[in-house]
This record gives sequence, C-alpha cells and structure tokens, in this order.
Amino acid sequence: ELGMWLVGRALREHAPSTGDAKDVRLGELALNFRVKGGGLPRGTLETVLDGFEGKDPPRKEGTPRFYPKEYRNTAKSALGLSQFALPKYQLGQFTAPNFMSVVNVPVLCRAAPSFGFTAGADLRISDKYVAGGRPALLNGYGLFQSTLFIGYLVFGGMALAIPPFRSRLRNWLKTYNYEGSPGGKVYLDARGSSSDGKACATARCSFPGDAGIYATGLFAAGVANSLLEATTTSVDTTHPMPLAGFHSPVVALEGCREGLFVDNLRKMGAQIEVRAASEGGGGGVELDAAKFRSKL
Repeated sequence: ELGMWLVGRALREHAPSTGDAKDVRLGELALNFRVKGGGLPRGTLETVLDGFEGKDPPRKEGTPRFYPKEYRNTAKSALGLSQFALPKYQLGQFTAPNFMSVVNVPVLCRAAPSFGFTAGADLRISDKYVAGGRPALLNGYGLFQSTLFIGYLVFGGMALAIPPFRSRLRNWLKTYNYEGSPGGKVYLDARGSSSDGKACATARCSFPGDAGIYATGLFAAGVANSLLEATTTSVDTTHPMPLAGFHSPVVALEGCREGLFVDNLRKMGAQIEVRAASEGGGGGVELDAAKFRSKL
C-alpha cells in the first residue's frame, strides 16, 4: 500500500507528463519484494494449514465485499495464473510468486479508490517475489532461482494435500516457536506507470528486521506513533485527524501532516527513495517522499 501511494503521488505531483498533473493516473503498478533472513511465524503456518483444510470462515450473504466491484478484474488478473504463479521478468529480473499477494492485492484494490490517482478498473497490478540475489547472467537474471522456488512451492503444496502430513505438521507446530530475526531485512522495489504511458515513478524501500516479526512490528509501531502524533496535536491545527472507521494505515493517515507516516518509519531505520521520470527518460529526478502534498 505504501509503495502504491509513493509512486502514485510522485506521478501526480512530479512526473513530467503533458497536460494537467491532476489528469495523470496510475495505470500499472509493479511490486518486487525481497527478504534477507527470517522464517515463518507459527500463526502463518497454521493459517496455511487451515486454508488447505477448508477452515476459512464462510462469507455471509449480504456482507459487503472488501474492495469495490469495479476492481474485481484488477484482482483477478493480479492473482491469475500468468501474473501470480509463473516466473515473470519485472523491474530488471525474473521474479517468482509472492504468496502474500492473496492478502496484498485486495488491500491495494481497497485503497486505490481512496487515493484518487489510479486508473480505476483499468489499473493493472503485478505483485512478485525476488527469490534470489542480484540479477546476473550466471543466474539467468533470476530465472534459475525463480524456477527452483516455484518447484519448492509445488512440492510443498502436494505435501500439504496429504492429510497425514498435515497432521504431523500440526503436531510439530505445537512445539515450534519463531522469535524473529532483528538482523533480517525487507526490500521493496515499486514502479508505477501512468495510464497514458508517458511517465513513470519508482520507489526503493528497505525496512530492518525479518518480514514475519520485526519488520511487521516496525510498521505497527510506525502506525501507532503516527496515530499518537496526529490525535494529540492542538485543536487549532490545520491538518485533519486520521480517518475514522475501518481503513488500511496509509489511507487513514493520508490526510494528516506532510510526511507523518514516512517520517516515523524513517526514524526506526526505514530507507525510502522515490524518483520520477518520463518513460525512457533515464534516472529522472529524486524526490522527498515526506514532502508530497497529500500529507502522508
């Protein structure tokens, strides 16, 4: 969600497109995730097992959908076979499936209309995982690691389809405990292209700690600190309060002071770099994400 906001806002405010900047729309979003160190928390593994055993809670009739219906095709395309399951050359390297896409994509589809800078139902999302290190000719620019990673996923899925294996795994989880890795790191490369194809923006982010425990805690602390600051300022402040109700963090904090969430993440060690350029226009211009006018 943060990656979408960064590149979308960069396109809207700084991309050198022709015409009114307000007409610049985010038409395509590419996300590459990479992790260094870490493991899977027990809750994550138990959720996967519940999914294989059909224990997901049923959707009640009349319950509103998580995201607007006009984004159904966007979600279906992002989670379809060609986009999700197969290797894809994206942002200069081959990538593998990101199993967290089943969570990420619905959140992006819910946040997109709130941001107001996406191409609506024409928005295309590709959320992938970088299975290896830096792309190079010797590793096929990531193709070899991506193919091997997909093989592991297929083998793991076949094993989880066997009831005795799932039973053994649940018994093992009773004594399993993953405490996280403070030395790990989570990397995100995001690229947004305008719907007219004339401009693009990129964001490169890194967050300390493993994805399952420490980096998740960093985001939770960043949201908590941002909410505290936004709700304890003086009553005569010119900045609105966070949105009330059920919202994702970036949407809820978007109307608060400039750089609120970005500043709090950076204070805890996050690195966030944003650039905007015309398509094929080289490196472009570097931007300060904490000064975007949408006041995140």
